[in-house]
Order: sequence, then structure tokens, then C-alpha cells
Amino acid sequence: MAAIDIDDGKLAHAKALGADLTFNAKAGDPAAALKLETGGGAHGVLITAPSLIAFKQGIGMTRKHGTCALVGLPPGEFPVPLFDVVANCITIRGSFVGTREDMAEALDFAVRGKVKADIELQPLSEINSIFMRLEHGDVPARVVLKFN
Repeated sequence: MAAIDIDDGKLAHAKALGADLTFNAKAGDPAAALKLETGGGAHGVLITAPSLIAFKQGIGMTRKHGTCALVGLPPGEFPVPLFDVVANCITIRGSFVGTREDMAEALDFAVRGKVKADIELQPLSEINSIFMRLEHGDVPARVVLKFN
């Protein structure tokens, strides 16, 4: 599993959760680096960042016959590199919500220990500091509020 981000802290967090490879997208070409490290690219790419650059990089790191799923919604149009997509038989999918089969597959991943949830539990009284941390990008995963 690989993680690509522009925040070294989030990449370190992904590594701690089990990512085999991490790439900072600001430090070069993550698509070329991933293709080099994997011998051709990723079989599946999930893009959650609402960024046209992330979309382009994601398609660029998808290997021949791979699938690239687009979830984040950047503003404007997304120019698809048609020659690369057709020549490499890449499937591009977009999704807001998965199917029941997708949910069953995701739950199966969790049962097999392939998904690690990193949840920080905080009391409601910490809401203001949580918002400040979110604003500054200091929440590595998820904060759940505990109501007394």
C-alpha cells in the first residue's frame, strides 16, 4: 500500500498505519516515483483530494489495466489524458457512494485486519481547540467527540 500527500506529518501517520511506500507530492513526481518503486504503478488508485493536480497524478500512477477511482471533487473540468488511458486500458471510476457489494468488500477488509481506524476521542469541552487543530492541519486522522 502506498500513500501520497503534501504533508509529511500525514505521510508519517500513514506509514505508522502500515503504508509500505510514502511520497510527498511536493517533492518531485509521485507518479514516476511510484511506478519506479512498484515496477509499473498501482493496480488501484483512490483519489480523495479535491485537486486537479492530484487527479492527474493519480491517473499517472495507475498501471496498465488498473483502476483509478475519483472521489474528491475539484472545481472546474478535468482534462483526461485520453491516449494514456486508452493505450494502457485504465478504468476511471467516480463515486460518491459505494454499492452493497463495495460495503461487503470494505467490511471484509476490516475483518481481515487490512483497515486500521485511528480515532482520537475528545470531550465536547475541547471543541474549540479541535477546530483550531483542524484549521492548522494538526489532526492526523479523526476526532470523535464524547458527550457526557
